[in-house]
Amino acid sequence: MKKMLIIAYIFFSILFAQNQSQIDSIYFVLNQLPNNSQMAVAFINDQNVSYYGAIKENGQIRQIDNYKSVFEIGSITKVMTSAILANLVLEGKVALDDPLQEHVPFKLKRADKNGKTVTIKMLSNHMSGLTRMPNNMWFDLLFNSKNPYKKYDLNRMEKYYKKRMKMNRSPGESALYSNIGVAFLGHTLGYIENTPYEELLDKYVISMYEMTSTSLDKNKLKDSLVPGINNNGEVATNWDLKAFNPAGGILSSVEDLSRFAKANFTEDPVLQFQRGKTAKYNENIDIALGWLIFHEGNEIIYWHNGGTGGYSSDMSININTKKSIIILSNVSAFVKEVNQYQSLNFFLLSEMN
Repeated sequence: MKKMLIIAYIFFSILFAQNQSQIDSIYFVLNQLPNNSQMAVAFINDQNVSYYGAIKENGQIRQIDNYKSVFEIGSITKVMTSAILANLVLEGKVALDDPLQEHVPFKLKRADKNGKTVTIKMLSNHMSGLTRMPNNMWFDLLFNSKNPYKKYDLNRMEKYYKKRMKMNRSPGESALYSNIGVAFLGHTLGYIENTPYEELLDKYVISMYEMTSTSLDKNKLKDSLVPGINNNGEVATNWDLKAFNPAGGILSSVEDLSRFAKANFTEDPVLQFQRGKTAKYNENIDIALGWLIFHEGNEIIYWHNGGTGGYSSDMSININTKKSIIILSNVSAFVKEVNQYQSLNFFLLSEMN
């Protein structure tokens, strides 16, 4: 049986192998990154998956097998948090247009602004008007930059919402990307279920889609964890996201994220609901629950990326063609060349047969 599985894996890997232009484009970007950089790329075509991994060492690039390797995925976590929300909505435990205050066990400093109320949906689609980051963690960002979230626990986040909550725009006025908003969404779902966020993540995402190499706890995955690097190719500190886990704390592999991507090509009612457009992010981009929606010619692409102090990630899915690209790397989001990942992703997607 094991021999047959290996033969089947090799057969499908050849059948859905990457073309030379795709490999060249991966190498082109990787060549601009620091030494010790590596990429793990998943090519999903409906229920079939192939992988390509590469590493840069001493200025040379070579192919490696890293589809099971684990990376911090950063803000792609927001897609998973919104998947939890979609589940609870379909279970009738919360409605998207419920005021946030209805589900928080303490009085918010500011539940509305200019007569507009912050709702559950607005935390997911960045329409709440909340600032990107809370104003009670600037010290952490300035003086603990190698691991800035480590001391920001749920108690501090709750104090922010009780005493310092600030909105730069009226709720629903326009999109304003907010890490503090999505992070608090995860904990609000925990209030609703009287269950910690990490248990909701396991129930509605990790266990649901059999993502066995996915966790918020890096110690559980340490044997497979690729060290992150900075712009000099030196090992970077892994981030402890603490209260910000729902906004960026997940660690995973391209193999696991492929399982989530493939589920989007099925009749999964939760993921279908999650992909429904909820607002405009800007003139050219719409937004769903967790996903940004791009219109590329006649194609609709759901996309999100992520970045931490030692890792960068990029994920796209095209529901019409049932194709997806996932890029995970061990390169800090503060390395400017990783800004090319979205263009690389969309190119790889367009080149899939």
